[in-house]
Amino acid sequence: MTGALEVFDVIIVGAGPGGSAAALSALRARPSARVLVLDRAPLGRDKVCGDGVSPEAAEEIARLGLPELLRPSERVFRFRLVAGDADTSGTVPIPGYVVPRAELDHRLMLAACSSGAIYRQHAVREVLQDSNRVVVDGKYSAPVLIGADGANSMVRRAVGQPPNRAPHMALAVRGYAPAPAGFDGLYLRWDPVPGTGFHYAWAFATAHGTVNLGYGTTASVVSRAQLEDRAAELLPGFEVRSTRMTGHMLPLSTQMPRTAIGRVLLVGDAASLVNPLTGEGIFCALASGALAGSAAMAENAGDNYSRAIRRRFGWQHRQFRALFPFLGWPIVIATAIRACGRDPRFFQQLISIGLGAGTFRIRDLASLAAGIRRS
Repeated sequence: MTGALEVFDVIIVGAGPGGSAAALSALRARPSARVLVLDRAPLGRDKVCGDGVSPEAAEEIARLGLPELLRPSERVFRFRLVAGDADTSGTVPIPGYVVPRAELDHRLMLAACSSGAIYRQHAVREVLQDSNRVVVDGKYSAPVLIGADGANSMVRRAVGQPPNRAPHMALAVRGYAPAPAGFDGLYLRWDPVPGTGFHYAWAFATAHGTVNLGYGTTASVVSRAQLEDRAAELLPGFEVRSTRMTGHMLPLSTQMPRTAIGRVLLVGDAASLVNPLTGEGIFCALASGALAGSAAMAENAGDNYSRAIRRRFGWQHRQFRALFPFLGWPIVIATAIRACGRDPRFFQQLISIGLGAGTFRIRDLASLAAGIRRS
């Protein structure tokens, strides 16, 4: 690690929600910091995603000082959850939003740049670290590097953290179609496929008169054609067959790497922070990115970040690991959705668990177990 290097206070690899949140958080902690964001794609690149910005994700964006980033036309209040013959709808007091990722990521990174971050289009190939610094491609150095470069994270591989394996890796396909008349919410329909993990279709209304629709599964052997066929079967009221689908991998939080390796911090998909109940990743990326950015501006960044992740997500992750084998039992999700229909409070709680950092209470789990026994 010799030669002339451009020196920064923190280098962030990846310009998605996790990378932008890290940059914004670092600059809020230290406005004079030199923050470099590197991404192999130009600003405004698309990302295969459901595009749902949950109520808790919207709160994270507001905490970053961007309360106006999400627009009133993008709000959604109504959620519909379906599993087998269980079907319930409800509203949330704090709205969610649906924003195509090409737009959301662009807005977030522009906000980070406006706050002082430096963005450069650059494909990272080498990450080396010693006791004092991290060096990227022999060109850039900083005391801390934040890996926010997604499910196929180069940074994660560079620091020796293995990828997720089945069944802790999901595959999803997504496309856009015209929205049916009157459809203006978020629709999740779980697929009654026995086995480990989740299998579900979704349809999320955007502000552009379209609907983001797709299908995700933790099945280890499946083709894109099979995923598209299943989406069409589960979403009969939508134009799935005429929709061009693209695929993406989802590393689930039931099998995570170390989030801090020396001077390198992993956030979002790079840290396998994807909710195993719903495949949600935007909230997890924003929350972990914000924690990493703050930690990077303090002493002992790795220790501080690891502790912060445990405080924010530790209990939820422990619950998910314990419950994950049971998510493949169709009766489990169906029983939970029936409980939502009977108890608006539980409906709100399940939305928080599936799209935020919420956890089940002991009495919730006891009630679900009793419902399963009665079924």
